[in-house]
Amino acid sequence: MNQKKKYALAGGGYCLYAPRYPRFADALGFADEACISSAVVPSVFFLAILENERPLAMHCRQVQVEDGKAVLHFDEEGGIKLVERRFVTTDDRFVSEIEFHNAGKADREVTVVMWTTTDPEGEPVSLEGDSFRIRRMLGKPEVPTDIHYSSPDSKGARCLQAFFAEGGSDRPDFEETPWFDMDGLPTPRAKRPMEKPSPIVAGSRVYAGLFRPVSLKAGAKLAHRFEANVVFKGKGVNFRARRPDAKDENGWASFWEKVPRFHCENKEIERVVRHRFELLNLLRQPHGAGLFSSASVCEGNGVFHQPTSFSTPAIMREARWLQDPTLARGCLKVFFENILHNGQVPGRVFMSGLDSADFYHADWGGGFEALDAIHPDKATKKAVLMAMQRYVKWLANNRDPEGSGLTDIVNHFEAGQEFSRRYTVIDDKADRAIEFTEQFRLKGIDASVFRYRMVKWLYKVAEEIQEKAMANRFQAEAEVILDTIRKKMWDEKAGIFMDLDPDNRRKTNVKAAVGFYPLATDIPNQKQVDRMLDLLSSREEFWTKYPVPSISVSDSTFDPTGRWKGTRKGCPWNGRVWPVVNTHILEGLTYWAERGNKRAQKLATELLKKTVNMLSGTAEGSGSASSFEHYHPETGVGSRYRGVDMHLNAFVLDNIFRIACGFAIRYGEVQDDPIGDPIDFKLQGMPLGNKLLDVDRKNGRLRIQAH
Repeated sequence: MNQKKKYALAGGGYCLYAPRYPRFADALGFADEACISSAVVPSVFFLAILENERPLAMHCRQVQVEDGKAVLHFDEEGGIKLVERRFVTTDDRFVSEIEFHNAGKADREVTVVMWTTTDPEGEPVSLEGDSFRIRRMLGKPEVPTDIHYSSPDSKGARCLQAFFAEGGSDRPDFEETPWFDMDGLPTPRAKRPMEKPSPIVAGSRVYAGLFRPVSLKAGAKLAHRFEANVVFKGKGVNFRARRPDAKDENGWASFWEKVPRFHCENKEIERVVRHRFELLNLLRQPHGAGLFSSASVCEGNGVFHQPTSFSTPAIMREARWLQDPTLARGCLKVFFENILHNGQVPGRVFMSGLDSADFYHADWGGGFEALDAIHPDKATKKAVLMAMQRYVKWLANNRDPEGSGLTDIVNHFEAGQEFSRRYTVIDDKADRAIEFTEQFRLKGIDASVFRYRMVKWLYKVAEEIQEKAMANRFQAEAEVILDTIRKKMWDEKAGIFMDLDPDNRRKTNVKAAVGFYPLATDIPNQKQVDRMLDLLSSREEFWTKYPVPSISVSDSTFDPTGRWKGTRKGCPWNGRVWPVVNTHILEGLTYWAERGNKRAQKLATELLKKTVNMLSGTAEGSGSASSFEHYHPETGVGSRYRGVDMHLNAFVLDNIFRIACGFAIRYGEVQDDPIGDPIDFKLQGMPLGNKLLDVDRKNGRLRIQAH
C-alpha cells in the first residue's frame, strides 16, 4: 500500500490502529498491526464474507476517513455492495460496522466470519457460545490483557470451534483457516475453554472465531457490528473504561469541541496546525490503568506508543493550546508521579512497570514554563515541585558528580540523539551500545541547557509559592550553570557552543545543531549570538535547502540519507533534519528577534517557512501534512522507511503562532509583537487562564475578543 494513503484510528483510550507498514488496509476488519497499550500486535481480527461456504471476492473501491472513522466501500460481482465503518472507541473496542446492500434481483444467503490467531501458550481460548475470549500477557513490561470478540448488535452469532494448527501466514485469507477445509462451520459442544493437545509443536498457532448467517433480500440493506473489546485486568492493573456515548463512541466530537479553530491565508500552515491537533487526538490516553496516574500523550505509533520523557515537554507545549488543560498537565504529572526512589525521571512510563536504566535528558523547564503561561495553576506546581527538586539533585549527583555546573551524557541513547560523532569522538565504540548503561562521560550542551532552564524555572516556582530557601538554592545553581556554559562550552573559532570532554576539559570540536540551543536563553552574550547566526546561516555548514541538519555539512560523518558507517539507521543524528531541533532553534531565534536582532528575525521567518514546507507535505508534492521523525536536508522528504509517521517530539504550534501569527503570551495576556511579516489569521476559542479568546489579524491589525 502507498504509505502516503495511510490512516490512523484511535478513541483516546489505550489502543491505536496506525500500522507502520500497512499491507491489508483494504481488507475487511483490522488486519494490520495495532498498538494495545505499549504492545504491538500483528493484527486484531479478520472478516470474510462466505456464500456456499466459500469466500466472496470483495473489491475495495474507495477508502475515506470521516470523523475519525475509516469508511471503506466494497463491491462484489454478484451484486452485493458493502460499506465498512472501522473505528476504535474510547473504551478500547476495535469496531467494524458492516452495512450490506443486495443490489441484485435475487435473495442471497451469506455468512460473515470473524476470526483471529494467537499463540498456543498462556491461558486457553475461552469459547463462550456466541463469542470468544483471549487472555494474554502482552508486551514488555507485560500487560495483562483480556480481549473479548463478539458480534453484539443482536442474537444470531455463534462461536466457532477453535483449532491448533501448524504453519499458515498472517494474511487475512479465509482459505488458510482450518474451517475452510471442513464440511460446514463447526461449533463447540459447550461453553468451555479449548483443550491443548500434547505436545504443542513449536510455531503452531490457535485459530479462534465466530460466524453470523445473514439473509439478504433482493434490494434490501442490513447492518451488523463486529468488535474486539480490550480490557486490562490482572496483577497490578485493573482498569475498565466507561462505556462511551453511543453518538460519539470514538470521542471525536468531544475532543474537537475543545480545540481552538484556526484559519489563515497560508494553507500550508493551516494544514500543519490541524495535523498537530489530530496527533494529540490520536495519541492521547486516559488516566486510571496501572502506572498511568494521569492522562498523557504517547510519543508516536508502533514501538513509540507510550509516554516518553524525551518528547513529553514538547507535547505539553502542543497540548497547552487545548481549552482543557488536563492533558497538558497530565503529561507533566505522569512522569513526576512515577519518579524513581533515587530521584531519576523514567525515560518511558509503561502501564505495568518502569525500567530503572531507561532515561532521557529533556527540556522539562521549558515545557512547564510554556504550559504555565497559558494555564497557570499553583496546585500543579505544588504537586510536582518536590519531585522536580529530587530530580535536580539526582542530576547533580549522577550527571555532575564533580559539581562543574555542566551535565553528563553517559550513552548515545539518553540525549535522544544516537549515531552521531558527538559520542564517537569520545569513545569510538559509543555507537555499539544496546542498552541505557553508562559507557562514557560527555558534558552535553543540550543536557546542560535543559538543566539550566529547569533550575531557572523552578526558582520562579519556588518564589511564587513562598519556598524561599528552595528558591535561593535554585537561583545560586542557575547562576553557576549559566556562567560555566558561557565560558567553558563556547568555541570562539567555530562560533557555536560545543560538548566538553570531562577528562581533558577540551571541547569536542563537533559542530552539532544542539549547539544552538543556548539561543533560547540568556546564556550567550550579543557577540556570541552574532557568531552563531553567522554559522547557522552558512550554506557550507547548516543552511541547507531545508535546514537545520543535526550536524554540520562540513562534518566528516555528515550523510543526508540517514546512513551511519554505511548502514541506514532508524534514528541517525549525522545530518538528517529533525523537527525537534528546528523548534528549539526557532525558539532561540525568536528570543533574540524579540530583542531587536534583525538577522534573527529574518532567519526565524525563513526557517519556519522551510519547516512548514516539510511538515505540510509541500516539499514532496503531497497535500497531506506529516510528522515523521526526521527529513532529508536537501529534498525535505520524510523518513517513510521508518513507518513511524505519527511522531510528536517538536513544539510546532508555539513556533507558528509566535512567528507566523506574530503574537506572544506574556504576563497572562495576548500581546501583539510581530517579529516579521505576520499573516492574517483567525484563532477562535484560544484558552488563556480561565478565559477563552478569539484572536485574529486582518490587514496587519491584531484583535482580541473574550468569548
